[in-house]
Formats: sequence, structure tokens, C-alpha cells
Amino acid sequence: MPQKGGQMTYAERRIAEVMAETGNRKFAASEAKVSYSSGAVDKAMQRPAVLNEIARIQTEKLFSELLPLAVRVHAEILADPKAPAGARVQAVKLAYDRTLGAQDGAQAKEPHEMTAEEIAEAIGKLEAIAIGRAKTVESAQPVPNYGDMFS
Repeated sequence: MPQKGGQMTYAERRIAEVMAETGNRKFAASEAKVSYSSGAVDKAMQRPAVLNEIARIQTEKLFSELLPLAVRVHAEILADPKAPAGARVQAVKLAYDRTLGAQDGAQAKEPHEMTAEEIAEAIGKLEAIAIGRAKTVESAQPVPNYGDMFS
């Protein structure tokens, strides 16, 4: 089925597209206009080029469609005071974990999995982040004393 030079055929390309979308081998065979009983889909699914194309299509969809949708839903849950408490707690935890928690792509441990030293280090990192994000507070001027206003 593969063409010389390692390029995918039209059928292989179509199989990859359909498999990335549905995972249905019979439908992929139908769409690629090959016989399902011939094993053409199974043969195509053994080729690294076809598997790589499926992964590429799915990754592209993940980043271009699903991730923006997930972020939008996440924001809606956080902003909706009527959302179930459990959903809001999970949304807050996710936001903290992805922004303040696992820095530098490290996999964060749950607090109960940490040693005392690791907890102290994590607190120190969070304090450093908070200090870096803090805004300067202007010195307050004393309010003139006009006597007891309520007497």
C-alpha cells in the first residue's frame, strides 16, 4: 500500500484522518475506499507514518479546539457563583496547580506526600512568587483630627 519513497498513499492519509477523528476501522476503510476484510486498515495502522499522522492530527485538534474550550469552561466555572462547590474547588485547585504550584513543569507532590523540608521549600517558593507579584503600597497620610464627629 505505501508508495515508494515512504510517502503515504491517498488511502493511508484518509485512514489516518478518519482514525484520528473516530477510531473506527470499518468507517476508515469505507472512507478510504478500501476493503475492510482485506486488512488494509490493519496494515496501514502498522506503518509509523500513518501512526505519526494520527498523532499529529489529534495533537493539533487538542491544542486548537479542545484546550481553548477547556480554558473557557474553566473560567465559566470559576466565575459562576451558582456552580456546585465541588466543581469550583476543583477549578480553583487546577488554576493554582497550573500557575503557582508545579513551577518549571515539575510534577508537584500532594502535601501529604511531602517531607517537612519539601513543604517548607514549597512555601518559600510561593512566598517568593507572591513577593514578586506584590504591588507597592503607598504611604498613607494621617487623617486630620476634626474632633469627635459623632458627639
